Amino acid sequence: MREEEEHILFEINSSITNKSTQSHIKHTFFVPENTDTVYIDFSFEPPHQTDVNENKRLTEEASKYYETKLSQDDVDPIRNLLTLSIDDPDGFRGGRHYHSPIQHVIIRDHNSSPGFLNKRNLAGLWFITVSVHALVTDTCQFQLCVYKKSNSIATTTSLPWRNKPLIQQINNNGFNIPRYPKIEGITQWVPSELHTHTFHSDGKQSVIEMAEVAKEMGLKAVVMSDHNTISPFEDIEQAENQSGIHILYGLEWTTFYGHLLTVGYETPTYTDWRIIGPLDIERGIKEIRRHGALVGIAHPFRIGNPIGTGCHWEFPVESLNVFDFIEVWNSTRPGAKAYNQRAFKYWTDLLNKGYRITATAGRDWHHNEEINPLPAITYVQMPEVNEDKNSFRKAFLRSIRAGRVSISYEKPLKLTVKHGEGVFQVGDVVNQVEHQPFIVQVYSEEWGHNERIDKKSAFMAIVTNDGERLRGSSGLFQLETEIKEKDIKWIRAELYASVENERPELVAFTNPIYIR
Repeated sequence: MREEEEHILFEINSSITNKSTQSHIKHTFFVPENTDTVYIDFSFEPPHQTDVNENKRLTEEASKYYETKLSQDDVDPIRNLLTLSIDDPDGFRGGRHYHSPIQHVIIRDHNSSPGFLNKRNLAGLWFITVSVHALVTDTCQFQLCVYKKSNSIATTTSLPWRNKPLIQQINNNGFNIPRYPKIEGITQWVPSELHTHTFHSDGKQSVIEMAEVAKEMGLKAVVMSDHNTISPFEDIEQAENQSGIHILYGLEWTTFYGHLLTVGYETPTYTDWRIIGPLDIERGIKEIRRHGALVGIAHPFRIGNPIGTGCHWEFPVESLNVFDFIEVWNSTRPGAKAYNQRAFKYWTDLLNKGYRITATAGRDWHHNEEINPLPAITYVQMPEVNEDKNSFRKAFLRSIRAGRVSISYEKPLKLTVKHGEGVFQVGDVVNQVEHQPFIVQVYSEEWGHNERIDKKSAFMAIVTNDGERLRGSSGLFQLETEIKEKDIKWIRAELYASVENERPELVAFTNPIYIR
């Protein structure tokens, strides 16, 4: 039998000064499944003040302040005091007010160290707090190591969590495709950008600068989604007034295990990613939804840790139905990027398995240094509404959730299906009528001149769950066909064109019209 080896879950060596007295230093770490026992080694030094004169001074100072006469022998030497307490995913697990500078703690379902509860160790995010009660020396060094023991061989990576849930086989969706009300009255296609950053995180632009450039591009709506902060929200009102565009409250949850785009909080709201471990994302999503925002996976297949920290999606989820959208296109000229091609294929596989999840694009807009960058624009089809902020927000989010989205380097593709007596648009659900064909039409307004795109090479395609059904002629921005088969689950449109004289790439596509 293999001898048990130590697997370190968390380790830190830290130096603090006496300015840290009366503070709590909190650390988080992940405990994996089947961790029967958690071991903690903790020590600090020096344990006490060794300078005789300083001991005397501290004693006299305390005697005077508290009006209590103390002799040097009563307190010599005066000690540093650092203690530990632990929280597991269920809450407080225990603590011990213990004066020893060397401590060894065992936590399990039986015979735990004094001060700690006997319970099964839950997998998830744990917290360990070093409480600095007294620090009478100028500095103090503490060492903290959390580990488990196992018969398995330790992995070569130092990362406590690594996972690739999106490469697992996709099961059929066990839920009916949700149906959303058709848009009534006059509609509009709102050109939008859902993924932006400013100098409040790692961008190089202000909110106002971004809004002005967005206006020049013809955008009508932008989501302010800086990494893990809401400080740019303070500039939104001024930026809206100057630019005339709608700016929605959002966050890019930039976690260790994946990036989550949150779009359209009802009010300026910070939702906290720091308390979410690799097994807790659905709890985080529930809190985000409580504040009225949509949630979606950002750039799910970008390279991850430690190169692109948290960029690859590594959270396991019970069902992908918890998401409103997936950012299948990320960055500029997204159709040419391999990680976006993987995301687009993954989204297509989800559609084929019966899921209804909106595909979006995000420039991941950090700066304006590129010349002619070819960002993809997310066009949101929504009713014309009053210009007040909340009415626009509600209609905008409803349309994204319903998949009324067309994505393009320039003009949107507009897809309609005539079936029976109905006419259906992107995001609609068609109830199939026996012996009635689907008349599929797609068109786009003429694209303008862009020296990077050869629009003469452009061709449209109508695609279903059975693959490409019809490819149009080069240079034509409209296409029509008739589909009679019974096993159609969805229909979408795509547009390909040569960029910089390379082979044609996907430059525009629609979300589907669903069939049931």
